Amino acid sequence: MEYKDKRQTSLMRSSLKTSTIEGSWWAVMYGMVEAYFSAFFEVLKYSSFEISILNTFPLFVGSCVQNLAYKFYHFFQSRKILLVGLKLLQCFLIPTIYLVGIRLNNFYIFLIFICFYFAIALSQQSPWTSWMGYLVPSRLRGRYFGHRSQIIRIAMLISSLFAGVILNSFEQINPLFGFGVIFFIGVIANFGSAYYLYFQYEPDYHVVQEKDEKINLRDKKFRFIKTFISYDALSEFSFSISGPLMMIYWIRELDFNYLEIALLLNVSQLVGLFSMRYWGRKIDKIGTYPVIRWNSMWICIFPLLWINIYFAHDLIRLLLSLILASLASLFFSGRALAMDNRLYEHMDGKSMIKLTSRRVFYRGVAIFIGGLIGGMVSEIDLSQNMIIFKDVNTGFHIVLFLSFLIRFFIWLKFLKSSRGTV
Repeated sequence: MEYKDKRQTSLMRSSLKTSTIEGSWWAVMYGMVEAYFSAFFEVLKYSSFEISILNTFPLFVGSCVQNLAYKFYHFFQSRKILLVGLKLLQCFLIPTIYLVGIRLNNFYIFLIFICFYFAIALSQQSPWTSWMGYLVPSRLRGRYFGHRSQIIRIAMLISSLFAGVILNSFEQINPLFGFGVIFFIGVIANFGSAYYLYFQYEPDYHVVQEKDEKINLRDKKFRFIKTFISYDALSEFSFSISGPLMMIYWIRELDFNYLEIALLLNVSQLVGLFSMRYWGRKIDKIGTYPVIRWNSMWICIFPLLWINIYFAHDLIRLLLSLILASLASLFFSGRALAMDNRLYEHMDGKSMIKLTSRRVFYRGVAIFIGGLIGGMVSEIDLSQNMIIFKDVNTGFHIVLFLSFLIRFFIWLKFLKSSRGTV
C-alpha cells in the first residue's frame, strides 16, 4: 500500500510538469488563433456591432452547451478521453473557420462555426478544472498556478508577437494569407497540447467526488459560491461591454497597425507574465479575497483612461497605451488567479465539474449580454443629442464610460466590505 501511494504521488508530481508543458502548447495556439480573432473579423470587414456579436454570442452558446460536458464525463468515465477528443475537434474547426470566413460572404454561417468552436473550447474548462483540483494540493495552488501561468504566458507572448510580425509582413500584400499562416501554426500547437494531455496522470473515475446529483445554488450550503458566481458573472458583464471591442478601438480610433497591436498585446502580457509568481505568493500569504477586492477597484478606472488616450498627441499615444495595457494586464492577472483559487476554496473538492459548469454558464450569459449592449451602443452617436457627451468624438467612448459606471457599482455592491463576502 505504501509503495502504491508513493507511486501515485510520483505520478501526480510528474503530471504537474506535464500539465505546464501542455499548457504552453495551448498558449501557442491561443496566441496564434484566438488572440487575433477580432483582427480577423476586422479584415473580413464586419461592422463593430457584428464583431461584438462574433466575440460574445459564441461564448453564450458555448456556456450553455458546456453543461453537457458533465454527461459526457460520466459516459466516458474519463476526463482524459473527453478533453483529448474535444481538443482534436477544435483542431479541425480552426481551418474550417478560416475557409468559411474567406470563401463565404455570409455572417450567419460564419457565426455558426464560431459558436461550434467556442462550444468545444468552453466544454474543456470544467473537466480540466476538476482534474487539476485533484492533482494540486490546496496549500500549493497559489504558487503552482502562479508558476504555471507565468510559463504559459511566456509561450503566449512569443507566439502572439510572432503572429503579429507575420500579419504585418503580409498586411500590404495579402492579409488573409497571413491569417492562414498563423492559424495553421495554431492547429499544430493544439495537436501538441492534446498529445501532452494524453500522457498526464488521471485519477480513477471513482476517486474524485463527482456525484450525479442536482445542484441547487439556493441551498444554504451553496450560499457562498452563489455569491461568488453572481459577482463573477456581473463583473464579466461589465468587462464585456467594452472588452470585445478594444482591438477594434485600437485599430479604428487609435489608428494602430498590426505590428503596434502585437507590441501592445505582448508588452502588456510581459508585465502580467512576470507578476504571476508575485500574485501566487501574495495569495498564499494574505488570501484570495483581498487580492480580488483591491485589483477590481483599480480595474474600474481603466475605461476612463482609455478615453483620455484618444485625445493624447500621436507621438505619445502608443507609449501611453503600452503603459495602460501593462497596468491592466498586471491587475487582471492577479484578479484572475485569485478568482480561480477562490473557486477551489468554495468547491472544497466536491462536485467540481458541475459547479465550474455553473460558473461558466452564467459568465457566458453575462458576457453575451454585455457584448450585445456594447456593440449596440458603439453604433449610436449620442454626442449630438446629449450635452454630457459633447466632448466625446466616438461611440466607443460611450461604451467605455458605461463600462466604467457598471464596474464601479458592482464593486460597491460586492467588494466594498473588507470582509470576504465573495
